[in-house]
Parts: sequence; C-alpha cells; structure tokens
Amino acid sequence: MELSKYIKKVKLNKLEAKEKFVITIGVFDGLHLGHSSIVDELVNNALLNGFNSGVITFENAFSQNLKKISSFLLTYDEKINLLSLKGVDYSIILPFSKEIKNLSSEDFIKVLLNTIPISCICVGSNFFFGKDRMGNINTLLSLGEKYNFNVKIVPLEKGNSDIISSSHIRNLLLNGEINMANDLLGYKYFINGVVEKGDNLGSKIGFPTVNVKYNKEKLIPKAGIYKGKVKIKKNIYNAAIYIGKRPTFHGKELRVEAYIIDFSDYLYGEEIEIALEDYIRPDQKFDSIEALKRQIQKDLQAIEDKIKKEENNIKIITIDGTAGSGKTTIAKFIAEKLKFDYIDSGALYRAVGFITKEKNLSTEEEIIGFLYQNPIKFNFEDKIFRVYISDREITSMIRTEEIGKYASIVGRMPRVREFLTSYQREFLRKVKKGLVLEGRDSGTVVFPNANLKLFVNANIDIRAQRRARDLSERDIERIKKYIIERDKQDMNRDIAPLRFPNHGYFIDNSESPLEEIYDKIISLYLKAL
Repeated sequence: MELSKYIKKVKLNKLEAKEKFVITIGVFDGLHLGHSSIVDELVNNALLNGFNSGVITFENAFSQNLKKISSFLLTYDEKINLLSLKGVDYSIILPFSKEIKNLSSEDFIKVLLNTIPISCICVGSNFFFGKDRMGNINTLLSLGEKYNFNVKIVPLEKGNSDIISSSHIRNLLLNGEINMANDLLGYKYFINGVVEKGDNLGSKIGFPTVNVKYNKEKLIPKAGIYKGKVKIKKNIYNAAIYIGKRPTFHGKELRVEAYIIDFSDYLYGEEIEIALEDYIRPDQKFDSIEALKRQIQKDLQAIEDKIKKEENNIKIITIDGTAGSGKTTIAKFIAEKLKFDYIDSGALYRAVGFITKEKNLSTEEEIIGFLYQNPIKFNFEDKIFRVYISDREITSMIRTEEIGKYASIVGRMPRVREFLTSYQREFLRKVKKGLVLEGRDSGTVVFPNANLKLFVNANIDIRAQRRARDLSERDIERIKKYIIERDKQDMNRDIAPLRFPNHGYFIDNSESPLEEIYDKIISLYLKAL
C-alpha cells in the first residue's frame, strides 16, 4: 500500500538526520506521565544508538470518530510542540481514513516499514494496534522477529495505584480536581489563547479581566474560580482564573477569563498562556452585584494566601546536555532573568581536574583529602561563574582541553562524584529564591526531582564551531571528531552516563536566538510543578 498519500512526516528540530528510526505509536493526548515514560525511553534509545526518534500519531479526527472524544487535553498544535520539547525528532501523522482504520496488525506494521527504516519500536505494556485493536505486545514481538526490528516494552506509570490514562485525566478536569490532574499530567494544565475584547463587566465592578479566545478543540475544565498563573510575553504573573457562563449576568457563552494580579497593561490581541493550579470554588449565581463583589474579594484573599505559602518554595531548574551544546550560555541567561542562584557543575569537575593535575594527585583518597582541607568556593557575578581554591581564582585556568580530560577522569571516580554531588545539594541551603544547576548529569543525578529538567543539544556542526571558538581551534573537523568521541564516552560511562532526564524537556540550541529559547523555557517553567 502506498503510504505517501496517508502520512505526514514533520521534522521537529534542527539536529542532523540519522539513517534509522526508533518509533512509538499512539494518540498521546495530554502527553501525561505515562506517555512521557515511553517518549523518554524512545529519545534515550535514539540518543544512545545514533537513530532518529519518531512518534507515529493520528489526526484528532481519529479520536473524535473512534473514541467519541469531542475535546482534547492537547490541541493538534500543542501536541506537536510538546513532542518537540520532549526531544522527539519526527512527528509522523496518520489521518483518520478507512484504509488506515481497516489495516490488520501485520499490514499496519508492513506499511510503516515500507516507508520508515525502523530499528526499534517502543510501546507501553498495554499497547494495542490494527483493525479492532486485535494486535497487542505479543503480536508486536512476533512481528519484530519476522521483520527484523527490536521491540522495547515500557512498564506503565501509575498514579495513586491506578494506571494513568487520558480519559481519567479528562474526568478529573471536568470534576474540578485540578491538583490530581496536574500530578498525573506531570505539568499544570494550560489553556492558550488570544486576548479579545469583551463587554468590560469585570472593569465595571472593579475587577478587570482579560477574556481569552481559546481553541474549541481544547477541553475546558469544570466551571469555577481557579488560582493560576499567566504567561504574558516572557513574564509570569499570578492570577485568578474564571471559567463559566457568568450566571449573575445571564450569560450563555462559556468564558475563560483571568484577573491578573499586579498587572494593568493593554493586552488586546496578545497571545497568553494560562496554567491552572488550584480549584477555589464552583461557579454560582449571585443575587446582587454587591454579593458578587464580596465573594470575589474572598476568592482573591484565598488565592493571595496560597501565593504567600508558595513563595517560600525554592524552585530548581536543571540543565543537562551534550558538550558544545551551549547549555552554559542558556543556564546563565535563565539565572539572570529569573534572579536565581547558579552553579556550573562542569566547572566544579574541571576545578577538581585542575587540582589533580597541579598537585599530582593520583588516587581518590588524595583528591578527597585535599578537597576537605581546601574546599572549592564559587560565585556568579557579572555573567561569570568564578571558581576558587584556597581563595585563589582558577576560573580562566580550567577552560582548556587538557583540563577537560582530567575532569573526565575524576568524573568517573565514585567518591569524587559523591562528594561534588553532596556539595551541590548542600548549596541549596543558601539559595533564597531558586537555583539553576547546569551540568551533564544535573537532572539525572544531582537533582532528579527538580521542578524543571532541561536537556540541551544542537546540530553537530554548530557544536563543533562553538567548541572551536572556546578552544581557539581552527581545525573544525578535528573538533567534530573529538565531540563525537566525547559523546560516545559520556553515553557509555559506568558512572552517571549521559541520558535524557526522566520527564525532562529538550531544547534545540542549533540556531534559535537566545531570547526565543528563553521564551520556550519560561512557557515550560509556567507549567512546571
């Protein structure tokens, strides 16, 4: 069967294309924690083997017709964007058609194999496929043996002992159980839209709101008042969110409105993003405008109380990634913008590498003993992460290829790694607002439970050019070979190998301007739990 008339293949990043594919298949509405586990496995498998990662999914008409779903946790555009941010290289989209719908399990796989050079298929243990869902994981394993592709079965994620499913999350949202829904999604449920002109009823009663024109495919949660946050351009504000038909004013149309705290600028025509955090109360009709105003004051007080409590929570953003990906530049930029503390984890390892070389230390015992007597000190000022040993600044001395090799050696020493990991965690006691931790394994090892975990990568040509500038090297091809070999070493280390962090997000730093990357990260930060 000619697949070209059915399939739409979209490249989601600017990384170099590979020869073969690791794929997964599914609707993936919501990209919840269960989906995320499968996608993380997919992306890591592709990373380790030098393959493309691809998600074969379906147009929303598939669910609308077969599963009788009228609205979605993610619109089509939101899902594609989130797949990209999960590190997927290609989105492969199949339409809802009789030809696709009626394919047997084997014919469905054959159609894919005739178009995509598949090396491995990653699926959850409850995977079904083909006409009438007749195929399961045993069918897939048999087809893998027959057609020479590997199959990776990913255990299902559970939330409060129940299997996580999109339908369960939909029901939670429709019942106003936003906290539980957010826990299962792995991010705060969000609504995107353009601010449009309303009838100014909010302004007339002293509580001006922005009226959000949302995509009608998006599932809108239970009517009521929510505590939430709003992203406007590159800034985040606390807000009271109203969902409902305004029964006090005899409204008929479902509205999504936001009263943005400490904000008063003109917003008509602006795209904004709303994240829902807490359900405050149901929508209700009031006997008078004064009664409504009194209730709004109570709602805002309840929201303000919650805001004060959360202000004491330290937020952690980790940034893992490959050598030469530009993750340090991104990390510093985020730290400055958010006024967070910052640690360059790689610089600490380089500092230990420098010590090892300068002091001619050869064993872990010698290195650990020296560090106890001469602790590493550091600070972040004027966009520079400065490192000191015995009050002697060594910042400019550790950025060489030779010291990088020593850092790689000490990075494979378990006790040194344990020491530096504890050292970075201990620093959290001094942090006032938040911490950006940048390093190759900052989200997989040091802070695996960080609020937001990012993985930065870039096209190999771009990485080589950056590395060459850092090292004042003119031979780009030599640097490229060095980076490729470094990646292999980092990915195959016995201790803390390079991996995409669980439930993390991917940042493609190949060509995008820093401000554009920051905008993506702030959108993720808005939704970070």
